[in-house]
Amino acid sequence: MGTSIHIQVTGFVGSDPAVRQVGEQTVASFSVAVSRKNKAGEKQTQWVRISCWNKLAEVAQQYVKRGSLIQVSASWVRMSAWVDQSGTPQSSLELDASQLVLLDRAENGSAKDEPSGEIPF
Repeated sequence: MGTSIHIQVTGFVGSDPAVRQVGEQTVASFSVAVSRKNKAGEKQTQWVRISCWNKLAEVAQQYVKRGSLIQVSASWVRMSAWVDQSGTPQSSLELDASQLVLLDRAENGSAKDEPSGEIPF
């Protein structure tokens, strides 16, 4: 049996997806905020960078917006490090999405912008 990683992230999208071409492939990238309260009751937020490729990039471009609540599944994770504008070292997780679930609901309880009939993803 081989080795594997499966990670699932549920959180709010920080900005509309940025879509670009990488060779023959399309990628839509955006960040997701995952928050919790620590033992002292303070809010902690971890930002996770998500990349959706090809058909999933098209879905992300059409349906994912800043503030959307989503759930992403991935089978690989990478760490990224940088220095922010104030000179403080920062880190984040980067995931290539294998599945994207839209969790937003409209006021009447149905999925936001849900087309009639079968959902195409």
